[in-house]
Amino acid sequence: MRVSPARRRRWNNIMILLVILFIGVLNLPTIIKSYLIPEPSQQETTTPFVFNPQKTVKTINFTHFSLQHQQGQWHSTAELPMSAGNLARRWLALQGTVVDDNTFTSLSPQLGNPATIEVWYDDQVEPQRITFYRTAKFWLFQNWQNKWVAISVAKDYIMPAINPSTVEF
Repeated sequence: MRVSPARRRRWNNIMILLVILFIGVLNLPTIIKSYLIPEPSQQETTTPFVFNPQKTVKTINFTHFSLQHQQGQWHSTAELPMSAGNLARRWLALQGTVVDDNTFTSLSPQLGNPATIEVWYDDQVEPQRITFYRTAKFWLFQNWQNKWVAISVAKDYIMPAINPSTVEF
């Protein structure tokens, strides 16, 4: 019994389609993982920093004083109740919980006036400006990624009381 060329071509096409379908089924888990399930990024799974942890900070300018990193040491333009290095380490280590836009909007009526600090990095021409609010229970910072981050620390932990007469300009 002889098979006609048209029938042979049809079976060849069916076999090719079945092989392609089989390869697709084998790759289906990878395709689903790649295109349909978003990978959690490292920054989303950890608590975000207020300052950029990949950059070196050289100056932090507050309203009444500054912290400057010179020759491997932190120096302050005001007399602080703690060492300038200790205060700088506290600021550089600040991490918190991301606050989404809806939560920030609901918190807005109870937030007072914002404050700002400037952070100068070694390799940047312009400073990073960090806007923050202090509430009764937590601080709300806009971090280096422009996300709002809530942090619970005591006021004196990051904003020590200074004597205004000791501030150098």
